Amino acid sequence: MLRFRGPVLAMLVGTAVIVGGCSGGSTASPTGAATSAGATPTAVATPTPVDPEALFNLGIAEGPAWQSFHMNIALNGTIKAAFLKTLGNPSWANLKSDAVLDGTVIAGDVDAPDLAFHLAITVPANSLTGSAPITGDLIVKNSELYLKLSDLGAEYHEVKLGTISKEMGLPVSVPTPGASALTGIADTTASLRTQLEAAGVTPTVVGIDQIGGRDAYHIDLAVPLDKINGDIAAAASAAPAGESAVLRGIKIDSVSAGIWIYEGTYQLAQVQIVGASSTVGNLSFTMTLTNFDQPVTINAPAASDIGAGL
Repeated sequence: MLRFRGPVLAMLVGTAVIVGGCSGGSTASPTGAATSAGATPTAVATPTPVDPEALFNLGIAEGPAWQSFHMNIALNGTIKAAFLKTLGNPSWANLKSDAVLDGTVIAGDVDAPDLAFHLAITVPANSLTGSAPITGDLIVKNSELYLKLSDLGAEYHEVKLGTISKEMGLPVSVPTPGASALTGIADTTASLRTQLEAAGVTPTVVGIDQIGGRDAYHIDLAVPLDKINGDIAAAASAAPAGESAVLRGIKIDSVSAGIWIYEGTYQLAQVQIVGASSTVGNLSFTMTLTNFDQPVTINAPAASDIGAGL
């Protein structure tokens, strides 16, 4: 039985999905030059004016060429207690205050070919976590997921993916290293691009900013609110009763999104999404990627440090 709170678990699994999507082909530069998987991308001439569509495509397709990187995810914002109560978790039925996520950080190194990572977790004290903050580690190695959280004790626990799926109501899997995994990641990337196009997301280059001490193209993503809210309403109509009630309570009032692409190498530098809803709350998600293709070593916990599974 999982003793840690649903939002913490959701963040951990979400992180695993993000890492998997960032790892794992060949891509093309905005001028059409190919970059082979496993090779350090070579700077190429950038067309003038910069083509936002080409940069945007590279930003989500360059991942299969990466060998390693450092990732930092920062979450800030507030989730309304009234919305959390609709999710059906008995432990949230008597929530008195909103959940403040400010200061939540998930950060660490990723070994892309091995599909392995080691991330440190910091979740501040809030109405969901209790009076104390939660800290810990999340490790994926050899297709096994290990979790250590301060409210679970000093040991690591091997997390059964079936347990996660049951808790979240979503199918969850850790990719297996190898060519088939990289093919799956490339397919996921292509699917993401298709979904964004279908949603009417339009990229626009708005300037060059500094990310991690390097110049990066800042691309604004225009998100059509009417379509998003229409899709939520359609999903609510088609969902089972319990899920439908939750979805009917969601209306997005505002959202802004942007990505940053490193100049010259066209690697993804940063993704930022900021949204607000009068019914759900507000949330800021920022993922920053640095230190590409540097040596990293990811080890599974020693057997003596692993406790009972979850």
